Amino acid sequence: MGSGAKGAYSSGGSQPYQPTYHVVKSMLELDKKAGIYKPGRGYFKNPTRTNLEKAAKGDSIMFDGEKATGTFMYVLDMDGHIVFGERRNPYNSKGRSPHPTLIGGKDPVVQAAGLMNMQDGKILSFDDQSGHFRPSSKSMDKVATALRKLYNKNHNLFSDEFNWRKQ
Repeated sequence: MGSGAKGAYSSGGSQPYQPTYHVVKSMLELDKKAGIYKPGRGYFKNPTRTNLEKAAKGDSIMFDGEKATGTFMYVLDMDGHIVFGERRNPYNSKGRSPHPTLIGGKDPVVQAAGLMNMQDGKILSFDDQSGHFRPSSKSMDKVATALRKLYNKNHNLFSDEFNWRKQ
């Protein structure tokens, strides 16, 4: 688990813990310049966004008709659902599609955000790496709770190597 976003999307660390997170101002300004955020529409909705619980088919997480494999961005929405997807921009095949596009709109708000790794339809790991929301690592407790509910319904959706976040 990380403690804040680093790399291409951020030069800063986590925000202080809060119950919800909005897009940080510096990233919003960057997205306006890049055309990812438009004042009249806000963020577009990522066409690959998928509800994690609804993607569970049998003992696998399915994505785009196949067993989910790779690193996906995710958010924990305000209803407590994990929504995940790829960074696919429907308006520009070479453009970015950051975390806020999983919610869309003028002011997307989440409880947590990060990256989730899956292999052959099984969840391997999750973290708090989101340069747009920069959640506190403490927000991962909420993600762990949502994943625990899914685990209790079907533990076969999780890799044998999956480790619950240490409290």
